[in-house]
Amino acid sequence: MHHPAVEVRRRRALGAEAKRVALVAITLMSLALPSRVVAEERERIPSGCRELADRAGLPLTLTHAEAVRAIAYLSLMSGRDPAVVRCRAAMLRR
Repeated sequence: MHHPAVEVRRRRALGAEAKRVALVAITLMSLALPSRVVAEERERIPSGCRELADRAGLPLTLTHAEAVRAIAYLSLMSGRDPAVVRCRAAMLRR
């Protein structure tokens, strides 16, 4: 059993971590939600990302919300795939 002061510090740290995770989740969700713009602009997929877009069945243009989700997904993909490496390089050149 730990000293009561140690337990209080641990609980506060867990609460602070939970708040950080919640804020990150809310921020990511707000970025991913489409805006209420009537005619939403579309972004062209960089040529270095076409192979990945074809694999995923994506069109050649994406809405802003779709592009944000695609970029987040790209960051999670394996760097061992040459198509992922090419796409990441194309995104850096943008």
